[in-house]
Amino acid sequence: MASTQPPVRERATSQRRPDRNSALQTREFEERRVAPERVRALVRVEEALTGRLGHRPRLYGTLIVIGAFVSAIVLGTLLGRIVATAVGLDDLRGTMGGLGTELVGVAFAAGLLSRLGWWREVGFGGPSTWRSLRLLIFPALLAVVALVGGLVSLDLSDPARLALRLPGPFLTGFFEEGLARGILLSLLLVAALRGGRGPIGAVVISAVVFGLMHVVGVILGKELLPALVQVLTATLFGIGFGALLLRTNALWLLAGVHALGNLPSELQGENDVEALTIIFLLSELLLAVYGLFLLRRVKSGDQAAVVGTDEVEPLE
Repeated sequence: MASTQPPVRERATSQRRPDRNSALQTREFEERRVAPERVRALVRVEEALTGRLGHRPRLYGTLIVIGAFVSAIVLGTLLGRIVATAVGLDDLRGTMGGLGTELVGVAFAAGLLSRLGWWREVGFGGPSTWRSLRLLIFPALLAVVALVGGLVSLDLSDPARLALRLPGPFLTGFFEEGLARGILLSLLLVAALRGGRGPIGAVVISAVVFGLMHVVGVILGKELLPALVQVLTATLFGIGFGALLLRTNALWLLAGVHALGNLPSELQGENDVEALTIIFLLSELLLAVYGLFLLRRVKSGDQAAVVGTDEVEPLE
């Protein structure tokens, strides 16, 4: 008599193919009070990765982001310097190189986000998607302190140079946040969700990659020691801002705070580099500690007692 049970191979195949959304384990994210909107957005990113970027989307996506960042620095700097030389502004070659980097970076970031269709998914959503905005008060205060420290000794004798430098921080804020905290961190967080891991590892790895990408300045003539200091400060900065994105889901606002913090170094140029370096090191160290504090694990019963905590809602 024929058996009515399905073939063993078919049962095993069915068991190996769980629903994609059920495979995303969110408990670690919920215990660290990641904004529910951010978790839902990561679920959509995971769904969108199917059939994109080949068979290893997170690896290829990460390499694309790194390539875009490095290409923006190299290509933008060279183009800016070429333009400065062509129009007879040799004394502004460095400033024009920086502006070129920022413009090319914005083009790359906007192009990638538009091609992937991930503007909202990486955090560039409207006010209705923002959460726990009071958590931004501390980094905003750090940015204001750095700004005041930089403006105290600002040289106003060259208004043309200042005018060229002024847009830089805002362009940099958008393209660095879009590439590093937006696309790169989202890809790493999806991998953490699928493995049932917490978000801290993804935040730290994305910050280290973000910091190391700044060492490319050595290729363009920057001295090694200042470049290494920038790698360190950028890494610490990335930890803080990665955590803030997870808690607030407000990448537009983070890009604005990023711009505010970069404004003094952009306007100062080579003036008072040592003083600015000390200010940045201290502020970025505090920011990194703050970020790790925000992502500490809190049991569900203790969440209501934590200042700056939103109730974690289950995924729909």
